[in-house]
Amino acid sequence: MKNLVFTRIKPFLFCLITLIISSCYESEYSQLVKEELGKETVNDSLFLGLKFGIKKQDFFDKCWELNNKRIIGHSASNNFVKYQLPTKKKDSTVSDINMLFYGIFNEEKIMTGMDLKFYYESWALWNKFYHADQLLPVIKDSLLHWYPGNDFVLVPIKKNQKKVLVKIDGNRRIIIEPLENNKEINARIDDLRYIID
Repeated sequence: MKNLVFTRIKPFLFCLITLIISSCYESEYSQLVKEELGKETVNDSLFLGLKFGIKKQDFFDKCWELNNKRIIGHSASNNFVKYQLPTKKKDSTVSDINMLFYGIFNEEKIMTGMDLKFYYESWALWNKFYHADQLLPVIKDSLLHWYPGNDFVLVPIKKNQKKVLVKIDGNRRIIIEPLENNKEINARIDDLRYIID
């Protein structure tokens, strides 16, 4: 009789334990967000003079100015801005790295984030040395250098069981998404003040 009761309770017990474990991950992330926003530290500077909170037209004007100075260009598909990351003379990077970026704007046309893509200039399908999985640690280290503070943490995504790398410092959240292909690393920088009510 006891075995019969346990057999019936077993699926419910499994679901309850799974729910508790998954909520622990969620709560760790939620606690990190609350802790960082509670500091009331505002990190609005991005790169190349771009900042959270600027108007869409200001984003275009700044990109136009940088393009005229030949600092940036456009991507092959013309839907991102292309910037070749500077390298130091004794840099061990084997190939130039390109960063594609484009602002994320809300209904009021205010920039609340930035979509980013990184890839090796010398990427080739047959050369695994230039694939995204080799570039990932380089980009992670670069983002930590550009935006000092907390380290990246792995946060599970509920819908597909994958994990994203997340770094939160004050209002600024940086996400490195799971690899979708062998060429590019997709990332995003968000201003949590616009995302969290």
